[in-house]
Amino acid sequence: TQRKDWIIHMGISIFKVRIENFRSIKNLELTLSMINVVIGANNCGKSNFLKAMNVALGQNRTISSDDIYVDKDEVLDNTKSATIDIMLRPVDDANNAVSNFSDFWIGVFTEEWITTGDPLGDYVGIRTILQYDALRNDYIVVRKQITDWGDGISSASVSRRKAFTGDMNTYISAFYMDAQRDVVDDIKDRKSYFGRATSRVDLPQEKVLEIERQLNDVNSQIVDSIPALSQTATRISAIAATVGAADGAIQIEPLARKMTDLHKGMDVVFRDGNAARLSVSQHGMGTRSWISFLTLGAYVDWEKQRLIEDDSESESYIMLTMEEPEAHLHPQAQQKLYSQLCNFSGQKIISTHSPSVVSQANLENLIHFEKINGRTTAHNFDAGNYTQEEKNRIRREVISSRGELLFSKAIVLCEGVTEEQALPIFFREKFDIEPAFCGISIIGIGGQNYKTFLSLIKDFNINWFIFSDGETQTIKTVTKAIRDVFNADIQTFPNVIILDNGEDYERHLLNSGYEAEIVSAICEY
Repeated sequence: TQRKDWIIHMGISIFKVRIENFRSIKNLELTLSMINVVIGANNCGKSNFLKAMNVALGQNRTISSDDIYVDKDEVLDNTKSATIDIMLRPVDDANNAVSNFSDFWIGVFTEEWITTGDPLGDYVGIRTILQYDALRNDYIVVRKQITDWGDGISSASVSRRKAFTGDMNTYISAFYMDAQRDVVDDIKDRKSYFGRATSRVDLPQEKVLEIERQLNDVNSQIVDSIPALSQTATRISAIAATVGAADGAIQIEPLARKMTDLHKGMDVVFRDGNAARLSVSQHGMGTRSWISFLTLGAYVDWEKQRLIEDDSESESYIMLTMEEPEAHLHPQAQQKLYSQLCNFSGQKIISTHSPSVVSQANLENLIHFEKINGRTTAHNFDAGNYTQEEKNRIRREVISSRGELLFSKAIVLCEGVTEEQALPIFFREKFDIEPAFCGISIIGIGGQNYKTFLSLIKDFNINWFIFSDGETQTIKTVTKAIRDVFNADIQTFPNVIILDNGEDYERHLLNSGYEAEIVSAICEY
């Protein structure tokens, strides 16, 4: 359970990020919020973005030449590097940017890292470079201070190589969870968040020794009481003499003997109502994945509480990057998990394929990713271009009911139900594949909501088409929507298809010779 009394004011936030030559990202610049929901089709670079953020601020230094972007037909040489820039700004209680860092954060960053004189206020700019090191014959992480953010990576001013201060490593934390998280694996791994939490023993040394003596006694009693175990222990102990270790000993340990090894024999047991108690390993991946995330929350709470006990005035910054929190969960569980993610202290960057998750997010928190010619690009939702009523309409008519379109490679907007049902059939007959398999959404919008859909499509740079009836009033509606959204005439858009002769789609099908098929379908129905 999230302990509200443990939550402490964060005080800083990542406001901007720039990435160059990292994996599929040739060049990318984004503005971040406290909660960032990253959306887009599969294989468009969402995971690469999360990985870049974790490299920039985390302690994971596992990098290689595979992390360097390579163009088609380019041969990677050792002079090419990848760059990740982040800008940390001070924030108030409402997470709005302010001009100056608190005394605490000034003490953490020191003058070595804080850049002053920017019109918008002080900031800490961190450049992370992945570059080849000839001495190690491998790629390494190099960090520098950005003294002038500039207009881009190439125009920024940076310091010489610089290490994080000790306090930066203490009070700034980054956590990454991929889509394959599983608490069963976490239990076995001492380096997992579960393992780290359960292997930390905050007890006096004499208490630890007393408990470990008791654990030794219990282990001996178990082995001595079970003939099969006792005989096995005697047999395998002979190996000590065989390998030349006469004074050595081999023991069977039914239970962990050391407090720091408790996680080795630990299990999580779930009991559902009056049913039998079952190990979590016997539950589905949804439950196991969910528990894995909750153990991270417990670990973070524990760490924060420890910092407060050491210094009651301390603050901390936490960044969580998480892939597909909805993996293996049904829609209602996805909604519950998302609310828990929102309550997770710190700045969140979450990738998702779930319309259910997207429907809960604020429009301002959405970031749409796509890949064009092998290169990842991304776009923030530009809330400043919309009135509150327009944002409400987008949420009501698009996000809540048609959220799947945000994951499309292309969208076909059409008038109504007939088109929505018939066009996929024609598509399948023409190309011998379902439109959904190509990432194409065909959506009937009732004829009046073109502006609402087109506005969102424009912000997220999704390919689009309009297949419209040819009636005079309908053409006026489409023309006005395109003019309002793109400030251009409808004739400049070859992706707008309007039926000839003033026909609606039903009349067009009849005039195209489908009357017999339609009559047959109606009779069969």
